[in-house]
Amino acid sequence: MDRVADSGIQLIREFTEHYMEILFYFCLKKTGDSDAAEELTHDTAYQIISALRCGTRPTNFPAWVWQIARNRYAAWAKDKHRRAERICASDIDDCTLVQEDGDILDDMIRTEQMMLLRRELAFIKSEFRGILVAHYIEGRPIREIAMSLSFSETAVKQRLFRARQRLKEGMDMAREFGRRSYQPQDIYFAASGSQPSGLPWSAVNRQIPKNILLHASNNPCTAEELSVELGIALPYMMEEEIALLVNATLLKKQGDHYITNFFILDRDCSTEIYHALKSGAKERSCLIGEFMQDRLSDIRALGIAGEHIDDNAVRWWLVPDLIDCLIEESVRGQSIYEPPARENGETWGFVGYEINELPENNMIGHNGSGSGDNMFWAYKYHDWSLWEQIGEPDWEVTQLLCDSVRNHRGTASFTELERDFWRHIDGKYAHADEHGAIIPDILVIWKDDLQAIHAMFREHRNYNALTENIKQAYAALEGIFKKYSHQVLHDNLGYNIRMELYAMRMMSVRDLVGCGMLVLPADPRTSTLGMHLILK
Repeated sequence: MDRVADSGIQLIREFTEHYMEILFYFCLKKTGDSDAAEELTHDTAYQIISALRCGTRPTNFPAWVWQIARNRYAAWAKDKHRRAERICASDIDDCTLVQEDGDILDDMIRTEQMMLLRRELAFIKSEFRGILVAHYIEGRPIREIAMSLSFSETAVKQRLFRARQRLKEGMDMAREFGRRSYQPQDIYFAASGSQPSGLPWSAVNRQIPKNILLHASNNPCTAEELSVELGIALPYMMEEEIALLVNATLLKKQGDHYITNFFILDRDCSTEIYHALKSGAKERSCLIGEFMQDRLSDIRALGIAGEHIDDNAVRWWLVPDLIDCLIEESVRGQSIYEPPARENGETWGFVGYEINELPENNMIGHNGSGSGDNMFWAYKYHDWSLWEQIGEPDWEVTQLLCDSVRNHRGTASFTELERDFWRHIDGKYAHADEHGAIIPDILVIWKDDLQAIHAMFREHRNYNALTENIKQAYAALEGIFKKYSHQVLHDNLGYNIRMELYAMRMMSVRDLVGCGMLVLPADPRTSTLGMHLILK
């Protein structure tokens, strides 16, 4: 085999191994239809492979491949969307849509060109669209338009010229709505921090903003591109939906493009993160289990649990708490409890997730109620019907519970209003003995005792191995996030990595349930596992 033939075979192999999949997605984005994309991909591949077999040897192979791809798309679009005669073939200024002769207007309305014109008006920005509609649809003279806008006539003519150019370009395009216009994709979110204005949740409670964010995730898009993808006319997209998301600091503007301003994990990213965390899970669980066996009696000696509360309840709190301690002490980056400041001055973090079928759900929520010195906390375990358990107290109920424990109050000291609040505590988080003394039924942990527990942990022989395990997981996740993220998100990668590290909580809980160190409650509906007070 001669060198020329051999080089041709190598280029064909390079094309089929490294370009076919990318070429398909290029065609899919251009056509908006998987069948058409597959057909166009095969046609383009045939042209490329045939040329290589016939002896073509491009000096810049990637540029040559994509030039052929663009040429084949242009031919496909021309064939699919050929028209008898476009209204804009020469200059839209030569044809006024408002005519005194009704027959001419009726004829135009019946043509495909009028439908194209109306379609394209829906995708032109308001600064141009208003002038086009005023001049060509309403028939207003340039002088009148200029006066109404406080523009010079020259400025109006310039905008009309630019608008006509954009209109022509759009009408010549093989424009089809994207998949999200008829098959919207769902997404779920996680947040942390203070959200006094209701953001970010109030901005993402509908399918339209969810799918805008999904399409713009790691993919800077113009407003026109978002309009086409979702099948929504630009006046509504640009002036309502996009503006809402920009004001909510969830969408960032870069020139005339928009990009999602928080990380959305797609299916591939979520799957890689799951396996990276799972690879070290058994080691973490065993090391944490050994610490609890060694020091649980010392921890109980601090008085965090009454005698009627068993060791199992202490362990259900201790496992996720130790994971939290490791994450906070082992890795750099923004804490999820002190998330990055938003451009609107609020401090909350936000992460999105495409719906994905992972082998297991590793969600553990960590909800708090109260003030800085008097806090009720609940670890919310996803599995085994333990997410809600007996429910969580309101702020007023938390304050009464904490005050009663802190100041050794009995039921006789309660005001009438406090007696109403006590009904939401009694038999759930605490009970009263025959003398009216309040006896907590959940863990009560003073800040000094919490620090003592963490000191025991740091002094244990397994702490360094656990720290190294967490650091390795962090490094693995950092590589995955950088692989899947646009540069605009890199400043807050530390926050996002930490958010994913907290899946370690559930992984360890699940492992320790499996080996019998954690025992499930007989009735999840009355369970308080993971609930505790933190007092200062």
